[in-house]
Amino acid sequence: MTTVSFVAHPDDDLLFMNPDIAANVWDGHDVWVVYFTAGDIPHRPDKPGGIEYSEMRLNGARAAYARTAGVANEWAFEQMTFGGHPVATNKLVGANVRIVYTYIHAAAGPEDNFGDLWRLLNVPGFEAQPIDGRPPYTYDGFVGMIRGLIAKADPDLIRTSSSIGHREGDHVDHTAGAILVADANTDGAGRTAVLRCEYVGYKVLTFPENVHGFLREKKTEIWDEYWPHDPELNAFSWRAALSRRYQPDGRVFHPGVPWVPPGDFASSVA
Repeated sequence: MTTVSFVAHPDDDLLFMNPDIAANVWDGHDVWVVYFTAGDIPHRPDKPGGIEYSEMRLNGARAAYARTAGVANEWAFEQMTFGGHPVATNKLVGANVRIVYTYIHAAAGPEDNFGDLWRLLNVPGFEAQPIDGRPPYTYDGFVGMIRGLIAKADPDLIRTSSSIGHREGDHVDHTAGAILVADANTDGAGRTAVLRCEYVGYKVLTFPENVHGFLREKKTEIWDEYWPHDPELNAFSWRAALSRRYQPDGRVFHPGVPWVPPGDFASSVA
């Protein structure tokens, strides 16, 4: 079995999709995790930002997946090309785990409430420039890259954030990333190609706990490998998410199901 989990930032997978991804790793499945943005914030005189901060977060993700797989934190770098775009990837040595990162700008309000994923969907002609210097993406180019990645991975299951999360106060990048994947994961008639499941983002913090016992312990252990690498976090950050994992009602898209993007996303960002 192969799964591809597309998320906006390094940590969305660990907080909102685990323990599901971790279970795939434990079962020895081929696991791909794709980080759409660099998770960056503007450069500041007192704290790291830009590519420096992005690399810290990616180091956290690497440590988290090494802990998940129970192997040394040793990764092999490989540049891969999807849909004609060169993309940075890392393969975990001794495990079937690959992470992919495209390094485009995240929404980081108040400096930028929109982010490049939203602009790709809503600003005609916009080009998202990866902060690692790789070639820019238009909407068509980004969707083409996702399609190429899906074709290469050949997954049985795709995971995304909720494509209607903006209606519940979720991060704009979460919603935009989900819509872009759903756009890419269609056939010529606009129908879903590969089984895709959506996950609740920030709203999950208001729901009852539903991750308990062994799975909660493991999810916490994995998170505790990540957060020390992120100077914006501490030992108390996002603890409530570790006992929760939810999928929004009716947001599982089986092959052949029509995909219709939400019509209210363009105006959802203040």
